[in-house]
Amino acid sequence: MQKFNYLLAPFLGLVIFLPIASLIVYFIAQSDFGVATINQAELWLYSKNTLFVLLGTAFLVLLLGISSAFLSARYVYVGSRFFSLAFVLPLAFPAYIIGYTYVGFFEFHGILSTLVSLPKLKLDILNVYGVVAILSFAMYPYVFILARVSFASISSTVVELVSLKQLSFCKAFFTVYLPLAYPAIFVGLVLAMMEVLSDYGTVAYFGVETFSVGIFKSWFGYGNLSEAINLAIVMLGIVFVLLFAEARLRARFRFISSTHSASKAPKIVLEGYRNVLAFSLSLLICMATLLIPTGVLVYWFYLDWDSLDWGALSYLSRTLSLNIFSALCIITLAFMMVYALRFYPSRLGAISHKLSILGYSIPGAIVSIGILLFTNFIDQSVGKVVLGGSFFALIFAYLTRYFAASIGSVENGFSKIDKSIDDATMVFGTSLWERIMRVYLPLMRPYLLSGFLILYIDLAKELPATLLLRPFNYDTIAIRIYELASNEILYKSALPSLLLVGTTAIAVLLLNSKFVRGRR
Repeated sequence: MQKFNYLLAPFLGLVIFLPIASLIVYFIAQSDFGVATINQAELWLYSKNTLFVLLGTAFLVLLLGISSAFLSARYVYVGSRFFSLAFVLPLAFPAYIIGYTYVGFFEFHGILSTLVSLPKLKLDILNVYGVVAILSFAMYPYVFILARVSFASISSTVVELVSLKQLSFCKAFFTVYLPLAYPAIFVGLVLAMMEVLSDYGTVAYFGVETFSVGIFKSWFGYGNLSEAINLAIVMLGIVFVLLFAEARLRARFRFISSTHSASKAPKIVLEGYRNVLAFSLSLLICMATLLIPTGVLVYWFYLDWDSLDWGALSYLSRTLSLNIFSALCIITLAFMMVYALRFYPSRLGAISHKLSILGYSIPGAIVSIGILLFTNFIDQSVGKVVLGGSFFALIFAYLTRYFAASIGSVENGFSKIDKSIDDATMVFGTSLWERIMRVYLPLMRPYLLSGFLILYIDLAKELPATLLLRPFNYDTIAIRIYELASNEILYKSALPSLLLVGTTAIAVLLLNSKFVRGRR
């Protein structure tokens, strides 16, 4: 039994890493990577579009995330409490839904042309620039959430030093406040970029061929699995470059914001034109990222009221049952791994832990290919279809893709439990099961709930892996929305979109409520 406990964490880590390992092993075994297996014109197109989308989105995400975070963390102005919440809520929107609403807003005879009474007014956003804007609106909360915590933690000592030096606002911001938040900003930006790389619904609808679109196109359009795998390997290389760059940048910028002061700097109450300016900037960000997409969905819902397809509720039921079950499985495995690493540490366990969290930085399309390679190998070995097209394959993909999102909350919770509690449970001789149920689960409850909510939000918005691996004739609400938009029936997507956004918005609100955040 003792040996099993020491092997539990390494086993879980290696199993979670298995889809990525399958892809790499298959690629090495086939060894057919080269100019002959990838169309060079398409490779250049995918590379150019992916790079442009990444750089453009990174710029706008930083602009929106840093400005909103600094306003929320440092100032009190008209509507500041509302905007602090509104800046987080775009996290509830899948990027593709925001994209659909903006296409409907700007299209010929669309909502904008109706509002301004100019029927011929149309703004074409179905291009790479539109993709950059839409992805930025959906992804900036990653930077906002982390940067806000960093800006809010600035000590009163730092503010006093800035005041003594009589630095202007711009100089103080760029030379003092912003550098203090660099580590948090880098982490948020990398998370956003990983989601951008993984996006399929938005870029496919907008007709921008990135690597994720290329993988689907090679596989389903051309039936060329070899090219799809080679594209996945190239995309995997981009991911590792991003991770390496982020690690180097974080190592370079390590700052301590306390400067020997335990007190945080109080917020500044804005008055006069500064109040108006802060309110106007916040309203502009909120309008673009939250109010317009929500308003368009509500308007479409109103237009479609007489012919609403209430069958969307069945899609919601499927989505809830699948996502809740998957999230419970993932958070349970995360708890088991962290518990095993705490009480039965080993070098192999530490290595497998690092491998297990790589999945969050790997796009869903790549994880799906790895899962299919693994399940096909098993099915061929036993001579019949056992895993292919099953819920096991889909949940396995979710596990590999989002395990890191849950393990962070679990590790954070265990770090708050004093080692003396571990010693006390050992001394009193309680069994492993009793220690978990009577001691650690009650202490970890808010952190486990936080991890569960994060998982639910991510799983509800997941599209590529679900499209590729779902069982036959099993459509989630995200897939239903994607199909309606692909068939150019945008207004019909209002009800399922509102249902999806409503459930994820509840999860986002709970995640930021005192019920969860205040008890941690």
